[in-house]
Parts: sequence; structure tokens; C-alpha cells
Amino acid sequence: MLEFFSIIRIMRLCKLTRHSSGLKILMHTFKASAKELFLLIFFLVLGIVVFAALIYYAEKIEYNPHNDFESIPLGLWWAIVTMTTVGYGDMAPKTYLGKFVGTLCALMGVLTIALPVPVIVSNFAMFYSHTQARSKLPKKRRRVLPVEAPRPKPPISKVGGITGGGVGIRHRNAIKHPPSTGALDHKVGNRIGKI
Repeated sequence: MLEFFSIIRIMRLCKLTRHSSGLKILMHTFKASAKELFLLIFFLVLGIVVFAALIYYAEKIEYNPHNDFESIPLGLWWAIVTMTTVGYGDMAPKTYLGKFVGTLCALMGVLTIALPVPVIVSNFAMFYSHTQARSKLPKKRRRVLPVEAPRPKPPISKVGGITGGGVGIRHRNAIKHPPSTGALDHKVGNRIGKI
């Protein structure tokens, strides 16, 4: 019982993420990529179940006294190891059909893992570049960066022309930067503001 509480004390090391900007960037990246990570896990689990059943029946077709796949749960272990490209080598298909299923499993594993990686990498690069740009700002202006004063709408005359007014009025200490390209920049700015 005391060992359990010592493990909980070790978990307090997670509080170090508050002091490390790199770990904060990583956590923001995982939060922003949650949909892609969920999709990755879903397709991995789906592929593992399908290939475990396929390898079990493919190896069962021909009689082999050295069959490693005596049940579908053993096939699950093999499919996990194969699809995640670990490849321990403790279990291997012996029949030609089993080897074909193994080849398909390995290829599908590589594709399944490789497809969401560019999205996660681009999220990481975006958060990292925003953090680097923010760290180069003077400390007084860091809080002002994501906030820009709303521009008052100029009055429109009856003819349809604009009659002047306070176009372009901003706070004195706000940094002038180009207008955002969409909601994503605003969302990233808010997240980076917390770093």
C-alpha cells in the first residue's frame, strides 16, 4: 500500500510542465491534435482486431504442429507488435497465406501510423513558432499581442460612400500586425497566450 502512495508522489513531477515551455508546447500540440490521435487509435484498434482474426484463420487452414497462433488473443498480440512496427519476432506466420496476411498487416500499420503524423508535426511547428515569436517581444507587450482594439464601423452615407470617421484607431501600446487569416490564428493566439 505504501508503494502505491510513493508512485503518487512521483506523479507530482508532472507539475514541472508548468515551468518548461517545451513541455507546454507539447501539451498544446496534443490537445490541438486530439482528433487526429483519436482517429489513429481507432484505426489501429480496428486493424489489430481484423488482422488478429485473419492471421488466426490463415494459420489454421494448414495443419502445423509449430503453429504460434493457437487463439485469436495470441493473434491480437502479434497484430499489435506488427502494426506498431515493433516486431519482436516471438511469433511468426508459417503458411504462405499467413505470410501474406502478415505483409498486409505490416503495410497497413505503417500507413495508419504515418498518415496523422504530418498534422501533428504542423501543429507542433505552429505552436513552437508562435512561442518563439512571443519570447522575442518585450515583456510589457506580450500581453497586448493577441488583443487588438475593435475598429469602430465608419458611418455609411445615404449615397453608399464612407464618410470618414475613426478608421484605424488602435490602442497606443498595441502591436500592429497584419489581419489574421482566420479563426485558427485567433485560437492559436489564445492558446499561446497561456504559455
